[in-house]
Amino acid sequence: MSIQTSAPSIHLNFFSDQTIADPVSVYHQMLAHGPVVWLAEHEMHAICGFEALTSSIRNHRVFRSGAGVSINDDVNKILVGSTLNSDQPQHDATRAITFKPLTPKALLDVRERIEAEANNIADRMVELGGFDAAADLAPHLPLTIVRDLVGLGGHGKDNMLTWGAATFELMGDPGARRDKAVSDLEEMCAYLDNSKTMEALDPDGWAQRAIGRGIEAGIEPAKAVELMRDYIAPSLDTTISAIGYGVRLFAENPDQWAKVLDDRSLIKNAIEEIVRLNTPIRAFTRKLSEDIEVAGVPFIKNERVLMVFGAANRDPARFPDPDRFDVTRDVRGHVGFGHGVHACLGMHLARLEMTCLFNALADRVERFEPNGPTENAINATIHAYSRAPVSIAAKVAA
Repeated sequence: MSIQTSAPSIHLNFFSDQTIADPVSVYHQMLAHGPVVWLAEHEMHAICGFEALTSSIRNHRVFRSGAGVSINDDVNKILVGSTLNSDQPQHDATRAITFKPLTPKALLDVRERIEAEANNIADRMVELGGFDAAADLAPHLPLTIVRDLVGLGGHGKDNMLTWGAATFELMGDPGARRDKAVSDLEEMCAYLDNSKTMEALDPDGWAQRAIGRGIEAGIEPAKAVELMRDYIAPSLDTTISAIGYGVRLFAENPDQWAKVLDDRSLIKNAIEEIVRLNTPIRAFTRKLSEDIEVAGVPFIKNERVLMVFGAANRDPARFPDPDRFDVTRDVRGHVGFGHGVHACLGMHLARLEMTCLFNALADRVERFEPNGPTENAINATIHAYSRAPVSIAAKVAA
């Protein structure tokens, strides 16, 4: 599609390893040119300003997800049909099914279990005295609790992280990692298509229940099985990302941890601030159903547009001094969990896991300190540390 644009043109590869390793400087570079920019490398508009992005996302009739949210249309052909990659009314029908165990009320049934495991892992980390927040701490709750709750059975459970990472890789442009991601995604599709998959599901797990509810709602069985996709990609990676990033933030900003220790009610807002700064999903795309203008820039029907959540969360027009970590900040409306009808399916679960974990740590840790440089995981869509070493000063028992 040939597109003429009035947007400022910038030359950067949004999906390069260099950008992935330092996304924040790229977000600011984009924002410095305006709320909408033209990415010459990708021949694509990107919406990066907070107001421009949120108003566009809310206009889901024009900014459609039903043609897929990957930058690559071949990948979209595989992913279309999941709740993330659908439009209303299909989106609302499938989301109502898979969201049922993820409502705040439903999660009350698993809170005690999550709290107990959060206390276990916090005890282990304190005994170590120093640990890698990204590798040692962050994966524990999702991998010990959430995988069991989803209930995919042995093979599915063992591969959730791999399949989720591959799905997020292919939402963007993974470059040299494409072949591995495609192979992993094909394996996931084969798993969903395998008639033996159903036999291995935990009968009380979220996946089995979603399939059953889908069939009861009139979805043909083969399509109902695909509802499991809603639990594979979003249930692990984004929460793991936010936990590792959050602990390192507290290590680099000990005054903010001190505020949390003084007032535990701040944990709720601290989590939102962590997710704002981290923004686990850097960007998704939308495809336009008609011509529209955004921030003075004309877009044309069938154009695919990059929606840069990470940049919107660093927009100083919405968040003054946006790179500063402030657990008391008015962070309402941030897009770290997405926005609008496609807001993160598992955001309440992520909040619960982080709340339990940070409360457990606050019971035991007087202070975190950085203990070496961080390293970023390389994934085309997910922003996460692969390494975030910290040391701790444990509280003295009374």
